[in-house]
Amino acid sequence: MRKKRHRQDNETEPAEQEVSADTPEEKSPSAEQEAPPSSEAEEGSREDSSAESIDRTAEDEATSGLLQKLDEAVAEANANKERYLRTVADLENYRKRAVREKEEARKQAASSLMEDLLPVLDNFQLGLKSAEMHEGGGAFAEGFRMVLKQLESTLTENGLTPIQPEGEVFDPNYHESVAHLSHDEVPEGHVIEVQRVGYRLQERLLRPASVVVSSGPPREDNSSAETSANAPTEEGTE
Repeated sequence: MRKKRHRQDNETEPAEQEVSADTPEEKSPSAEQEAPPSSEAEEGSREDSSAESIDRTAEDEATSGLLQKLDEAVAEANANKERYLRTVADLENYRKRAVREKEEARKQAASSLMEDLLPVLDNFQLGLKSAEMHEGGGAFAEGFRMVLKQLESTLTENGLTPIQPEGEVFDPNYHESVAHLSHDEVPEGHVIEVQRVGYRLQERLLRPASVVVSSGPPREDNSSAETSANAPTEEGTE
């Protein structure tokens, strides 16, 4: 039995070999399994590229968002800087205005005080003239002169300036004309005499000087008119 089965096996082996020789070579299962990886690689590369494009888009969006936030921050910083500069300018203007108002208030207070002291100063000067004219009042006049000098020095240090325009051109801004007189030596429009001294505090006029203004030398027309006016009287007298 064993020999017969062995013989049959031997007989079938060449047949199988012939069949295998006649039939075309078939692909092995391993070769068939190697083909799909190429498509899988393509799909993987496509997935990778799509993932990269998604990542790139996300990065671009993030960058644009950051740039927008940066622009907003720069605009806000510029607005804050402008508000700061405006506030500093307003503060500086307020400081200057406060200093100016304080100085004006001080000048106003000093001006009121000086105006109240002017009559006192006038009385001192009149008292000194009276003492100088009085007999035996030399010592008294000397005391008046010392006090007056000290008072005038103190007022001058505080900005008070006397206006004594004798011989100067009449200025209506600082002078007050109380009379016009003809004068041979003083030109027309010039001050002949100061009847009351004027004063100013810094650039502010406290009191104009009361002056007598020259109208020039006497006119010959007036003298001839006076002569002709007197002539009939003399004839009538004769």
